[in-house]
Amino acid sequence: MLLSRDHTGNRASCAAATLRAARFLRREDGGAIIFTLYILICMLLAVGIAIDTVRAEYTRIKLQNTTDSAILAAADLEQELDPRTVVEDYFTKAGIDPANVEITVTETTGERTVSAAATLEVDTLLLSRIGVDRMPAPASGVATESVTDVEISLVLDNSGSMANNNDYRLDLLKPAAKEFIDTVMAADEQGGIVSVSLVPFATQVTAGKELLAHYNVSGEHASSHCVTFDDADFTRTGLSTTEPMERTGHFDPNNRSVPPNDRNLVCSVWESRKISPWSQDAEDLKARIESMEGQGWTSIEIGAKWGAALLDPSASTVLSGMVDAGTVNEELKGQPFSYERPNTMKVLVVMSDGENTNQWDIKDPFREGQSPVFMHSFENSKGKTVRRFSVVNPAKTDGKPYFWDSNDTWNNAPEGDTEAVQMTWPEVWATMGIKKYTEDLASPAFGGTANTHWKQIVTRFNSGSIGAAGTKNDRTSDICGAAKDSGVIVFTIGMDTYGQGDTTLADCASSDSNFFDVEAKDISVAFAAIARTINALRLTN
Repeated sequence: MLLSRDHTGNRASCAAATLRAARFLRREDGGAIIFTLYILICMLLAVGIAIDTVRAEYTRIKLQNTTDSAILAAADLEQELDPRTVVEDYFTKAGIDPANVEITVTETTGERTVSAAATLEVDTLLLSRIGVDRMPAPASGVATESVTDVEISLVLDNSGSMANNNDYRLDLLKPAAKEFIDTVMAADEQGGIVSVSLVPFATQVTAGKELLAHYNVSGEHASSHCVTFDDADFTRTGLSTTEPMERTGHFDPNNRSVPPNDRNLVCSVWESRKISPWSQDAEDLKARIESMEGQGWTSIEIGAKWGAALLDPSASTVLSGMVDAGTVNEELKGQPFSYERPNTMKVLVVMSDGENTNQWDIKDPFREGQSPVFMHSFENSKGKTVRRFSVVNPAKTDGKPYFWDSNDTWNNAPEGDTEAVQMTWPEVWATMGIKKYTEDLASPAFGGTANTHWKQIVTRFNSGSIGAAGTKNDRTSDICGAAKDSGVIVFTIGMDTYGQGDTTLADCASSDSNFFDVEAKDISVAFAAIARTINALRLTN
């Protein structure tokens, strides 16, 4: 009986325990605690990753900034210290052992490349609990500074208004332009080649005998050396050395002087007006700038045309010919370089104190050939040369076809008879102003007004209409546009323009920031800014 009770009690106890276990398994109390613990662990892990990642990124940024600063300073071609030493010093001052930095320096003429690479190991704070003891912080960089060869055309206004008020504007322009030359030429010491073509302009641009000899220019005379361009010439930067170009007449369109005053010639014969092409001689360029005189009208488009032409690769044969003649430095042979040539910059700087005004040339058939004018030249009793002019009118049939200028009479022979010499048209214009001929010879000999004869002889170009050919302002826009389309960087300066010509000069510039509209007293500021910009652009980081 006792044994039976014991078995019964054990069975009851087992049943109760089984019931309690089943009830425990069915209960959900405490499940959230397990989940919360799991989430907490994940959050701690995420925070640990974030903290250690931020620390590693901070170290990487510091390392990258140090690397960038170091290689840029070391690659600077003006940096006289050893590039490797410069990089190591930057890292030392940043608290980084330079022994852990891989530094490479490569130098050639006019170019320096510096690279640096380093990796720092950042000790982790929390990730070490899961076995990640360190995180890498890498940084690297390469800096190259190369010197660009620079070709510059400096186009300067020498018109009469520059000489107003006792050369007020010229006296401010000259030191500013000379300082510009010094600044851009000094950059040549860094390597590469810097050349400057100086193009003075007024009514026309005097190319000079040496330069013009390499082009196919008409030969009506050899007294002066300018070219009269047509519309098509302003739509392209280059000048053909084989296609015919028309030489500008050697004449004074607006006066009666015998002989013409040099100051009034359309194509100036002054040495200071000659183009100085492709020069590396800063002292010679500055001397030419110092010698400039203000006289004549304003033809911005002709100055810009020659400036662009001296940057165009089509002029390379001309430069080579001048090198062979000993008038251009042999180091420049090969210039003007191709527009596509790497590390080459072409710059056109155009400065004027106003708007386009006037330009003239001689019409056919008054450009060449025999004229109806005879001249008798002799010395009087005082040793002074005297000139007597006669004009023959073949239409007169009364036996007296010769009109004498000296006494307004008709005669059967020119004054001076057999000693009188019939003149060519170029000889006429080299001897007297156009108005002397039209007023004293043509009008009385052939009839009609002097003004009518003047219009038959002279072509006038101005900022208004040129027949059906457009305007000087249009031509300025065309040549500047052609230069910019070719990759030339164009800067323009308006000096005391008072609004006149600003539209043309602003349109010519490569951008709004490349046009400097300044008062005369600030001209040096404009040239200095352009020079600094050129020197900055020629260094490519």
